[in-house]
Amino acid sequence: MNTQFWICIAIFVLMILGYMQSKVSKTVVALTAMVALVLTGCLEAKTALAGFSNSNTIVMATMFIVSEGLSRTQAVHKVSTLVNKISKGSFTMILMGYVLITMLLAQISGSSSAAFAIMFPIVFAMCDNMGFSRSKMLFSIGIVSIATCATLPIGGSAATFAQYNGFLESNGATAYQLGFWDPMIARLPSLVAVCLYAAFVAPKFSPDLKPVMVQETKEKEKKREVLSPVKEVVGYGTFLFVIVGLLAADAIHVPSWIITLIGALVICATGVLSSKEAYAAASLGGIVMMYVGVLAMGNALTATGAGEAVGSAVAKMIGNTTNGYLIGLVFFLAPFILTQFMNNRAVSNIFAPIAILTCNAIGCNPIGPMLLTLSGSLASFMTPMATATVNMLMGLGGYSQKEMIKMSILPSIILTIVNVVWIMTIYPAF
Repeated sequence: MNTQFWICIAIFVLMILGYMQSKVSKTVVALTAMVALVLTGCLEAKTALAGFSNSNTIVMATMFIVSEGLSRTQAVHKVSTLVNKISKGSFTMILMGYVLITMLLAQISGSSSAAFAIMFPIVFAMCDNMGFSRSKMLFSIGIVSIATCATLPIGGSAATFAQYNGFLESNGATAYQLGFWDPMIARLPSLVAVCLYAAFVAPKFSPDLKPVMVQETKEKEKKREVLSPVKEVVGYGTFLFVIVGLLAADAIHVPSWIITLIGALVICATGVLSSKEAYAAASLGGIVMMYVGVLAMGNALTATGAGEAVGSAVAKMIGNTTNGYLIGLVFFLAPFILTQFMNNRAVSNIFAPIAILTCNAIGCNPIGPMLLTLSGSLASFMTPMATATVNMLMGLGGYSQKEMIKMSILPSIILTIVNVVWIMTIYPAF
């Protein structure tokens, strides 16, 4: 642990504290931390600035433009009217429908950000038209898109078993192998638990910000220029194109950012949005700039060895215990905590080998602990450093860092219990 390690930890702690107060914007906090990391030598300037060209950053900014283009049409209003008719105005029934749609999108796309970006304009329009509070519904959509993502073996997640078999082989656990369905079997109960929680419990713990009343929404719409029939078609047609493109991105071997960028260019070129409207949509209250800042922090934590340090500490903490559930608990909680501040892929790659090596040392089956590192690293919904989806969720929902933590406590406990008990029961350590 060198000097940069401790400096990085200090900046990280100050960043978290900055998020918890309300006097300085989250964007300023994130970018200040990024500058501090560069000035103190914790991160190279080139790496810090890489966030501006990060594919997720481009997807976020351009998808905001596409979504705003959709909101200018009557399509979302029509969908909201249909959902209202089917649900008979029931908040819970509407939310349950959106939860299931979000969960399916997260499986097909393999991206929580893509699923969330597709859903939030529809959810917003419905809330505005029916007088519901956006903040009561948005957290549910966000947590489902994150915590259920890539559970079913569809698209890129179909290769998860092979990836983890590679970890087993490279770390000397050749006696153990995952089957094609094992990653899904391991995470399926948590998928069900998250969906039920999001639909029936989460709204009770979400802040009730002032709802946009139906009449207020109608007056706002009257002030906006009505799109021509051609632009109307372009608006929702482009949105559908982007959705299909995101869902098929892996199959057609086209990066997601190219698909959303094409959609944004079409929206602007055809006049569905003016340049001023497009710029405002892309920046969306500084969410994108905030994301660039937190990306830099995640890279710094990795570069300074913070992730490795945590992993090593976990291995020492387990010792020679023979309690499989305790081992599983440690290997779920450690990546779960770390993934709130680092990229989930990085966390998974750190802890999977540690879980295997630890199990080799104490002579137990590494399958359960290894799968728990996967589940823990994918449950990243507490902080904006966890995933791009949380950045969008906090910015669009108006949630503070304190509110995010408060809303996340109960689902975190539920996910911990469900994952550890289920996985260590069907894949026992001893």
